[in-house]
Amino acid sequence: MRRQSAFIRQTYGGFTLIELLVVIAIIAVLMAMLVPALSKVRETANRSICSSNVRQHLIGLTMYADETGAKLPSGAGFWLWDMNRDIARQLMRNIGLEPAPHDEATPAPDVFYCPSNLTHKRSRQLCWDYHHPGGERASYRITGYFWSLDTLDSQGKSVKPEIQGSGNKKWIRTTNMKGAAEAELVIDVTLSDPGFPKQDYPNGNFARIVTGSAQGQYTGYYDTTSHLRSDKEGAGGNIGLADGHVKWRHFKEMERRYGGSGMPIHWW
Repeated sequence: MRRQSAFIRQTYGGFTLIELLVVIAIIAVLMAMLVPALSKVRETANRSICSSNVRQHLIGLTMYADETGAKLPSGAGFWLWDMNRDIARQLMRNIGLEPAPHDEATPAPDVFYCPSNLTHKRSRQLCWDYHHPGGERASYRITGYFWSLDTLDSQGKSVKPEIQGSGNKKWIRTTNMKGAAEAELVIDVTLSDPGFPKQDYPNGNFARIVTGSAQGQYTGYYDTTSHLRSDKEGAGGNIGLADGHVKWRHFKEMERRYGGSGMPIHWW
């Protein structure tokens, strides 16, 4: 009978250090490939939601005009995303939302904000129920879209400066107009701050708006462009035309249209 060895060879399972490092490296490469793809899918979904929001506002404004002899509401504030509180309540009703009985208690409706705008995700309610830095409640709400509505004085004359850029663009007063298929009525937010060094930011900074912005001091979050390509450039935006249809416009097709002199540049 063969005598068994006093020493029994033991084997151990598991990975060596080199094998673990290889696995970690492979996972890191896969994540680096996957994250941009997921970000692109998320932005595509956000653009679709944003387009639906713009379309809802076109419907709301059309219903408003149907009740006022084709007249559209007046613009409300200094920036194009400012909207009179009473007009905002009416538009909410027109698209099937019911405001709270007390103005300050109304939650910020998702439809008034682009899901791609990070600042509005963080401080949406503060924008919706905006107070000036001194504490006074503003007569308008800060929304997540530009409204190319005219603002009239007591004699019915426009108090807004002319729209910049090509195409002889006009502020919109009525739905009874020529060229409605080319008239931008509700516009995605594309803002740039002209106060940054021109050698670094030839068109201004699109990700961090400092000029004229009390919101950053008040909320801790600075205003930004909704669809960003980089700090130096917007990606584009959804454009709601006065005839009721919505289209995507790339930033390279946009122009400076409004602002300057202590106010951010509005692009569309």
